Amino acid sequence: MMRITVIGAGGIGGVVGGCLARAGLDVELIDIEKTHIDKIKKDGLKVLSTDGDWIAHPKAYTVEEFLAVNDEKLDCVVLAVKAPATKSALTPFLPFFGGDTFLIPLQNGFISDVIAEMIGKERTLTAFVNIFADYMEPGVVNYGGKGALVIGELTGEITPRLEKIRKLWSKGIEQIRIDSNVRGYLWAKAGYSAILRATTLTNETIADVVDNRRYREMLMDLASEPLELAVKEGIRPEGFDEWDPKDAYPRENRDPEAMNRHLDEHVQRLRTYTKVHSGVWRDIAVRGRKIEVHAGSDELVEKGKKYGLTFPLYTLLYELLFQLEAGQIPFSTEHLEVLLKKDMEIYHS
Repeated sequence: MMRITVIGAGGIGGVVGGCLARAGLDVELIDIEKTHIDKIKKDGLKVLSTDGDWIAHPKAYTVEEFLAVNDEKLDCVVLAVKAPATKSALTPFLPFFGGDTFLIPLQNGFISDVIAEMIGKERTLTAFVNIFADYMEPGVVNYGGKGALVIGELTGEITPRLEKIRKLWSKGIEQIRIDSNVRGYLWAKAGYSAILRATTLTNETIADVVDNRRYREMLMDLASEPLELAVKEGIRPEGFDEWDPKDAYPRENRDPEAMNRHLDEHVQRLRTYTKVHSGVWRDIAVRGRKIEVHAGSDELVEKGKKYGLTFPLYTLLYELLFQLEAGQIPFSTEHLEVLLKKDMEIYHS
């Protein structure tokens, strides 16, 4: 049996941990929110799901509680905190990392390299997650839509521990895959995430924005900017969940008919989801907290400079997001019009 220690029991951590616990795996959820943990201890973790709501019963601890009672080395650690909190969240658990301990980061961005510096490359896996999930209230998470979950080694090898993860985790998460090119999925999501964050500027659902053909070419041009950097870096972006990065980049090879067909199929998928807004939208509109995109957006722009890439749409998007976060502008489709105008000037003049 694999002991699975999930650090961060919010949307992704709660859903993944809940699914694995429901399947009978040995799961412990750890979170800094005491009310959330106390509710899970008392009533279990309620998971709102498109297949019907259910309750899982994993072990649950606050960070302080876990550190006080645990005296064993960890087995499989799942890190599911916001990317900027990686170092502070992981540091208290480092004394419990033994020779066979390994970590799977279910986070946005390219965080495995940061983790590898802390615990060593041999203990660090890499992962891509496109599960739509939200923390709703203490003891409740929303499994808003099934999406890809891909896990791999930093080396690209398919190892026995990957095979073990796939075999065990597939009992609770049927769509799990192991792959040698997880970095390709992460870069593909960098393009897709730019689209999701553009939808954040409005109160429209993700599906409604993507379904609007007025904005599709602009959204593809927006996604093309991080994808261009990926190709410059020698990465092969991988498609997932009806998102094909080749519909966005290379721009000169774009097939409008194929692009619209794929996006129509993706919209159909999105309309089956109960999570209808991006996580960034929820952070701003519902939870009133800082969004996690600051460091990631700056890092991408800095990395592009060595290739002469300027990211005009991407940079404008984040300027608008930061204004939205600060309460300087309201949610509005007019912001998509601003992006559209810039797009026409840059890529269609």
